[in-house]
Amino acid sequence: MNKLRTAKTKLGNEIYLTGDESAKALVIGVFHGDEPQGKYLIEKYLTEPPCNPLVPHLEIEDFGPPSRGGHRYNKKLLSTARMLRNNMTEPEVILWQYLKQSQLGYKFRRQQPIGRYIVDFVCFERKLIIELDGGQHNTSINIAKDVKRDDFLRQAGFNVVRIWNNYIYENIDAVVNYILSLLKACPPLEGGPKSLISRWGRGGKLFIPCLNPDGLQLGQRTNANGVDINRNFPTKNWALTEKNEFFGGEKPASEIETQFVIDIINEYKPEIILTLHAPFKVVNYDGPAEQLAEKISKIINYPVEPNIGYPTPGSFGTYAGVERQIKTITLELDEKCPQDDLVKPVFEIFDCLL
Repeated sequence: MNKLRTAKTKLGNEIYLTGDESAKALVIGVFHGDEPQGKYLIEKYLTEPPCNPLVPHLEIEDFGPPSRGGHRYNKKLLSTARMLRNNMTEPEVILWQYLKQSQLGYKFRRQQPIGRYIVDFVCFERKLIIELDGGQHNTSINIAKDVKRDDFLRQAGFNVVRIWNNYIYENIDAVVNYILSLLKACPPLEGGPKSLISRWGRGGKLFIPCLNPDGLQLGQRTNANGVDINRNFPTKNWALTEKNEFFGGEKPASEIETQFVIDIINEYKPEIILTLHAPFKVVNYDGPAEQLAEKISKIINYPVEPNIGYPTPGSFGTYAGVERQIKTITLELDEKCPQDDLVKPVFEIFDCLL
């Protein structure tokens, strides 16, 4: 994992930033040490293997030089794609007899690597992908995997169509006519396949999996100095009260963790920031982020709340969203929900930040 910036905490733990240096979206996990969900979800998102076990996890630097046709492919997928071409399923063999050699007026490729996946058939000119599905795709687990895969490919600029294998056997002429109608309806791919490279893989975002590793180690909300990182930002409403009821530190930005985030914002200038908290099950937003909050709400089915309902002097939302006018979302997760049940909606939220 490429670490773009690191810092050491009071207890010697590491905070790190990883991701795409050119990204305009920043995701931050674990402000509070007693809310570990963010670290788990971010690290799983960054390291989870692809849906197809034959395909290794890819990084942007793995893409080889353009082929003679101008298409880029990943060298790690090439041998797997060749193997799949030599072991096509019977429905794939039948359909290929109609698609090969531009018989429909457009060139198709079979078992073609695209990003982290190998698709059954693709026409780059019309940005159309055809996937043939057997009965194994009709289980809840595989349906979820296919949705994730299709979303990825659509974000890369393709139209994705799935056809059941039995349709190939029962009425191949109707299937071919359907594909031909799609080819005529799809617009040509602007810029060619090379324009997709920046959208492939897990690129397009910056991540801080754990901003408060000391608090996580100690099992407490605050850091090792007893400071709530989410009350330590240099906002106009930061306050040092007599009882220090907000745990905001002795002065704004006094903590290593706080300064780490401020430096990243100043250097990378993100346009969208998402932070992961618990336990209120709401999508809270600050700054010009209402539309993004509504989009996230539809994914995870949490209500949108512009105000969390209690004083938050020195909060990150005020600092980044209100005062710096960055689209800032505080996603309050359900702490009673098993972490693995949060994977699908939260991954979809990460992807939508593109």
